[in-house]
Amino acid sequence: MLSLIIAVSCGILFSGIASLKIESTGWVITIGIAAFLTVAIILNRYFGKKLTTVVNQVQGMLTESQNDAFKMINRFQSKPAGSQKMMEKNVEKKVEAGVIKALEVLETIRPLFKWSLFAERQINTLKMQLNFQIKRFDEADKLMPKIFVLEPLTLCMKMVRQYHNNSPDLDKTYKKGIKKFKYEKGILVHSLYAWILIKRNDIDRALEVLTLAKEKIDDEMIHRNWQNVANNKIHLFSNAGLGEQWYSLHLEKPPKQRPGKGQMKGNPVMPKGKRRFF
Repeated sequence: MLSLIIAVSCGILFSGIASLKIESTGWVITIGIAAFLTVAIILNRYFGKKLTTVVNQVQGMLTESQNDAFKMINRFQSKPAGSQKMMEKNVEKKVEAGVIKALEVLETIRPLFKWSLFAERQINTLKMQLNFQIKRFDEADKLMPKIFVLEPLTLCMKMVRQYHNNSPDLDKTYKKGIKKFKYEKGILVHSLYAWILIKRNDIDRALEVLTLAKEKIDDEMIHRNWQNVANNKIHLFSNAGLGEQWYSLHLEKPPKQRPGKGQMKGNPVMPKGKRRFF
């Protein structure tokens, strides 16, 4: 915000100076705008670079935590010690510790918020995702009102919290979401809302949601779920076909399987890919 104020002030200042020497109003305005844009771009790049540096540092920490978790998995596979359940808990703890450290680093960016108009929302989005990932839902809830919803998974995290908190805004969030994320991008949004409605025993509404999704999206899982609900085979409804995206919402646990390295990459407790904001 301060960057914008400074840029505007510079624009006004240069316009005032120009008006003393130039009679043309058009040129005075042009010089003022040019000064505003130049200062705004310089400041935005300067502080944006600082923010990007910290975000990249955080990404590196998450990657390091992920690699450490993979090493634990490999050691267990080559020389099993203890139960698989214990190993999985240790992996979760390792990943959680890495996320918590990353969140601490993100807090150091706070003094820069006053210099950039959108920095706080950008960082809040990342912090919300990380808190949700390690199930610190109270912290995620606090950040929800001040985030950017730029991808379906972020929107669905918001819907999940609204579901658990019995928020009356859930239906509104869903409707906004399917307007923003159309076709294949809306698969997770439609599927999540249908799941929620089924859990609430609102089968007719769930069928309406699946029917709308089926008309707009050519997806095998959507069509199969629609058919099962339409034929009153509610017990066969499943979003497991969404894989990691679905299980990362912490609504259902992934099926038990031998945790090979590739499989653990798809586990919701493992850090996600790069998050880019700048």
